[in-house]
Amino acid sequence: MSSKQLPQALGGVHEVCYGVDDLQAAVNYWNAFGFHPVAEGRLERDQAKSLYGVDSTVDSIRLQHLDTDHGKLRLMRWQRPLSAGVGVAPLRAHGSRWVGQFVRNMLEISNHARVALKQGAPLMEVAPSFIDLSAYNPALFGGAPPKPFVDRVLAVREYTLIQPLWRQAFLQRFNYDSALLGRIDDDALLPCSQVVNASFMVASDDPGVFDFYRDQLGLKPVGVQEIPYEQAMASRGVFDLREGECHWCYTFEEPRSGDTNDTRRSGRLYLFRFPSSSALPDRLSQSQPGHLGCSLFTWRVRDAAALRDASLAAGLKCTTLGEDEFDVSSFLCVTPDGMHWTFQQASTSEIASLSP
Repeated sequence: MSSKQLPQALGGVHEVCYGVDDLQAAVNYWNAFGFHPVAEGRLERDQAKSLYGVDSTVDSIRLQHLDTDHGKLRLMRWQRPLSAGVGVAPLRAHGSRWVGQFVRNMLEISNHARVALKQGAPLMEVAPSFIDLSAYNPALFGGAPPKPFVDRVLAVREYTLIQPLWRQAFLQRFNYDSALLGRIDDDALLPCSQVVNASFMVASDDPGVFDFYRDQLGLKPVGVQEIPYEQAMASRGVFDLREGECHWCYTFEEPRSGDTNDTRRSGRLYLFRFPSSSALPDRLSQSQPGHLGCSLFTWRVRDAAALRDASLAAGLKCTTLGEDEFDVSSFLCVTPDGMHWTFQQASTSEIASLSP
């Protein structure tokens, strides 16, 4: 994308889509975190096959958190689901998808998980990990590490909860805030933010496997962090890193996001690349539309037809442009990393309000 060309992406990650078997039960679950239904829609078999490549009628509900304009959810009940999806399996896998949310008190969520476990629910927890932000901001302490029990410690704790349909990383901040990085609903049963990070993992030896998000979508690349086992913080436990192993974290933000703590925006992509030698379990085929669980991400774009043309010209697989369950012109694209995305045509008002 040339420097004069406007970015296609508008706002942050728009939706995370989940295949579900019971729409009302799914709505009830997410209501605990502050999400509420705002729209319902349906596609018949021929329409769903044309847009998603899935030969099944689908009924969908969109959920919104507070009045945020991104980080929403789409619950999709397929009449003929392709499979039960990834299920209760570790995040460490080729094609694994999950989301991040900020939370007021992660232990409160863990309490609910423990009660669910006692009642026989299938789930997996990853114990909270410690992310020392002072290691990334040494200037705050005169270049020296903070003094325990003397200085304030800037940190994040990350707790991961994996259930048959839901794969969530809950992030709790300590001694800092960031106004545009997630809004917590303190009136919810479990006070959380909207989805602030959408993530997935692939096994690839190509360092440019995620270039599409910069070059075609126009997202802002924040950086690539090489993380060897010795320097890993949260990822050591969350990804079950092996001694001597290395992986890379790619961060992409929406075009309006700034470079300071007060101007960075949520709705980011945190994408993880492992070398092929890591021999990750392959769950790519189960992480796509038609399957249960976390199966699709969506983004609003400035010109869906132009993005589709550019994607086809780059050799990518795209479906025809058509209306989705909510009467929005959309197409599905398989990006170079192998993941499925739906890109939605933004409305005139969305283009005006979300443009940089």
